[in-house]
Amino acid sequence: MSTRILPERAAGRARGSASAAAYAVALPAVAALVVHLWALTRPTLWRDEAVTIAVAERSPWDILRLLFHVDAVHVLYYLLMHPVVALFGAGEAAVRVPSVLGAAAAAGLTARLGLRLADARVGLAAGLLVAVSPAMSRYAQEARQYTWVTALAVAATLLLLRALGRQDHDDRRRREFTAYAVVVAVMGWLHMFALLLVLPHAVLARGALRQWAMAVGRALAAVLPLAALSVTQRAQVDWITRPDGADLRQLLDMLAGARWLIPPIAALVVLALWRPRARPAEASAGAEADARWGLAAWLALPPAVLLAVSLVVPAYLFRYVLFCLPAVALLAALGLRRLPVWAAVAVLGVVVVAVVPEHRQIRAPDARADDLRTLSAVVRANKRPDDAILFHQRYYRRAMGAYADAYEGLRDIAMARTGARSGTIDGEEVGPAELARRLADARRLWYVHRYTARADAHDRAKDELVRRSGAFRMVKRWRFKGGTVTLYENRRPGVVPGGEGGERAP
Repeated sequence: MSTRILPERAAGRARGSASAAAYAVALPAVAALVVHLWALTRPTLWRDEAVTIAVAERSPWDILRLLFHVDAVHVLYYLLMHPVVALFGAGEAAVRVPSVLGAAAAAGLTARLGLRLADARVGLAAGLLVAVSPAMSRYAQEARQYTWVTALAVAATLLLLRALGRQDHDDRRRREFTAYAVVVAVMGWLHMFALLLVLPHAVLARGALRQWAMAVGRALAAVLPLAALSVTQRAQVDWITRPDGADLRQLLDMLAGARWLIPPIAALVVLALWRPRARPAEASAGAEADARWGLAAWLALPPAVLLAVSLVVPAYLFRYVLFCLPAVALLAALGLRRLPVWAAVAVLGVVVVAVVPEHRQIRAPDARADDLRTLSAVVRANKRPDDAILFHQRYYRRAMGAYADAYEGLRDIAMARTGARSGTIDGEEVGPAELARRLADARRLWYVHRYTARADAHDRAKDELVRRSGAFRMVKRWRFKGGTVTLYENRRPGVVPGGEGGERAP
């Protein structure tokens, strides 16, 4: 009788273990969907998201033309967003849902990685920490690629560990290293700085450096054309400044979830690295220790390298290292495993409560760098047929794509060639002389302005023509986060602003 019962019990335990593993992966993914869909459309679209919309609406050929002009590092993402916009439109929810799905994938994959490194408890805790992270939520509610880069970083790490767990001459090991190379290459094409992940992967792959190096070499070779093109487009990010103490504080805040969570999260990370407990029976404690230090390298090396390089060539922004967030979650979860269950649950509860104010803040209507929704609402409510519009800095033209209905019927008076025709983001504008002639025919002008020390001679010429020539009388000015929009009336229709002797338009 017992010989029949024991196999049944073993099978039951196996089914229970498989069920626990499935729940540990599924629950964080579902939690991430719930968290990130909350108030998805409350924050305004901002200029980076407006670029996504403007470019994704172009033909695939016109998107590919950007490779040779500007924004090459984002071209794969724009191509992937093209069918999304074609099928579902360019509304706030439609363009942000793909990022929500990327964040859910990142949470689920983090849980799966925790399951492989330790057990279902660690996987569940790590996945939930990623799911409720305000930093992840910030970029889940933005039409850019950073959550998918994070998901691919976790997937690449998982594939690497699976390959390392195979026998040296196992065909499955070669296949998994090939899959690893493909995922790393796609990740690099989504954002090149994510290739910094190979640095901590070198720590994890110490037992199979030759095969790992060959896989990484193939991935880097696939990304090399993008790197070569990006070097010629350095001007695209020349607005980024050298990092300072504020950047370091923001990095710690975002990784921990909130300023006051930095000490407890750091304590959990230290607890995870200090005297690691033995792994489950399928691997040695030494292998677990190696994995933990690999996670520590994943957390520390990419930000440290990018910050150091940025002291010479500024290139650091937090979103470029968002893919390090799962490492924090995994280490914190491994630290939680060393606590009693009740204490671990209590700590997780405190984290969830502590990050609620951060979530509310990033969901404010004007939480982004510029408020294109308010700008567009002002124009929509006050425009008249055949009004002209002029953008002091051309990147605010992106609002016309983000909230297109607000600008219907307006003449973009400075436009020479559209972005699609010129292979650029914001299009090409006419020179000051031609702009002056066009302004002569504008009876009412909307002028979108942002004061900045980076305004070039072309932007300053617009100011001279509109604000200092005396040709235009201000009717009303509205402020929005990021700038002002002013309605002007032409005092002397038909007279070229700034023209010698009151030159009339031909």
